[in-house]
Amino acid sequence: MKSPKNKVRNAEKQQPAGFMGWFNNTLFSVMTLASITFMVYARSLSLEYTKLDDSIFIVENAPYNADAKNIGVSFQRGLFNPTKDAYYRPLFLVDFILESRIFGVKPAGYHFTNLLFHIISVILLFLFLKRIKIPPIDSFLLSLIFAVHPVLTQAVAWIPGRNDMLLMIFFLSSFILLFKYLEKPAPLTLFLHSILLLAALFTKETAIIIPVIMGGVTFFYLKNGWKKLVFPVISWITAVAIWLLVRSTATLAKNWVSPAEMAQAGMERLGVILQYLGKIFFPVNLTVFPMAEDITLIWGIIALAGLIALVVYSKSYSRPLTYLGMFWFIIFLIPVLIVPKSLNDQVFEHRLYLPVIGILIMLSQAVPFSGNFNPKIKVGIVAGIALIFAIQSIVRSGYFNDPITFWTHAVNGSPHSAYAKTLLGTKMEDPAEREKLFRDAYAIDPNLKNLNYYLGKVLFDRKEPDTAEHYLRKEIANNPIPDAYFLLAQIEFSRNNLDSAGVNLEKVIDLDPLNPQANHNLVLLYFQQGHPEKSRKIMQDMQQKGMEVGNDLIQMVNGK
Repeated sequence: MKSPKNKVRNAEKQQPAGFMGWFNNTLFSVMTLASITFMVYARSLSLEYTKLDDSIFIVENAPYNADAKNIGVSFQRGLFNPTKDAYYRPLFLVDFILESRIFGVKPAGYHFTNLLFHIISVILLFLFLKRIKIPPIDSFLLSLIFAVHPVLTQAVAWIPGRNDMLLMIFFLSSFILLFKYLEKPAPLTLFLHSILLLAALFTKETAIIIPVIMGGVTFFYLKNGWKKLVFPVISWITAVAIWLLVRSTATLAKNWVSPAEMAQAGMERLGVILQYLGKIFFPVNLTVFPMAEDITLIWGIIALAGLIALVVYSKSYSRPLTYLGMFWFIIFLIPVLIVPKSLNDQVFEHRLYLPVIGILIMLSQAVPFSGNFNPKIKVGIVAGIALIFAIQSIVRSGYFNDPITFWTHAVNGSPHSAYAKTLLGTKMEDPAEREKLFRDAYAIDPNLKNLNYYLGKVLFDRKEPDTAEHYLRKEIANNPIPDAYFLLAQIEFSRNNLDSAGVNLEKVIDLDPLNPQANHNLVLLYFQQGHPEKSRKIMQDMQQKGMEVGNDLIQMVNGK
């Protein structure tokens, strides 16, 4: 029998009293984190589209999302383009296919699931931190910081930001199952762990790093022997092999980036690490469309100095979790660093969704989390920081309210972005404001895709055909879009150059076969030139393509 003293001691361990007892209650912690996260981001439920990719995946892709057969197709194509895309993220596309059956094209539903994904991520982070032996109160407080940190607002308030949240959900769920398997090996647990790892791989390419993190945590930190890890390692290799095999059959772009290009991009973007670090510790220079050129390194340098000081003062440099956190932060940023600017020139803040966990792990070993710091004072400090962060996140959520609000903040926060100025210009109703933004963008990057077309359109509407033609021809030299050819056709019509107008209309139809106005105008042009047989051929083609041909047009061409 146990002695009375032992019974009392065990009872004290099982029932922590007073202030600390709340944080040892997992249900209390989970419900509190979920409630706070919801309150901070409830505003996001009323947001519209920003017109930065979100409307592409939901509105423009509505016909694709409506066909359930495209669930399988999504594993065989690129993200934005079926054949000309370097990004392979099938589960991201599948998610929209599934959700479109519930929400259609209304943004509110997708904003709700974004918020739900963030809440799930926060809860999983709390459970994960406890699993790697961080005390419950510290796990709660670190998860609270993650939940309300303004640097992650873009991931929640911008619908496509869900990709990083989905990745984290699959990653941490798989990790927690791995812990469970190592404690009590079971085939079903290992199978589910493998399936979730595979889901992470099909969500975002960054997941290729996950087995490295898992191996480091379980082998070097938790000291699991290699015999325990044999079957998990086999499952990781199998999951990666399946992902590579399926990906190899997809119709992706062939513009493979060489290791030399990636290394060069990584060296050029080393400063981004400091920029991101500064945004984590001092979120005062956040922007919805960040460009590296517009982000100061000062805050990053101060943050790095402060982090080093915390590590040294807390003497956490001797603790494995400090090294794990540092490794975690850097390795999850590597994909951001090595992507050449030709593929992606932005340093979006939602990409910190996983790397920031590394910083939180490092902080778990420093003041005020380490040592004999008074729990109430610790909670007070973190609560104060969380309150400031929460207010920032609530305010920043409004930046994603609608296209004009979003792109106005993009221009203000990233004055070197020609793309931001161009997109804001397309949203302006005042022609003078529109032209000014296009001119400002042109001064930054005269070869930006579509910019010369937009300038040509402004000048065409202002009855300056000669100047408009200059910009339109410059656009099609690098980016042959049907809208530019259509405007050129109209210019040639105004000059009575019917042959040239016809050539341009044919170009429009080659690029956009279902363009009703171009087809209609070409029928009229051929008829005007005395070629009714060509007009009839165009009309027959229109009917074969399922396009509507007006009776008046048919009767005119057929002479009735």
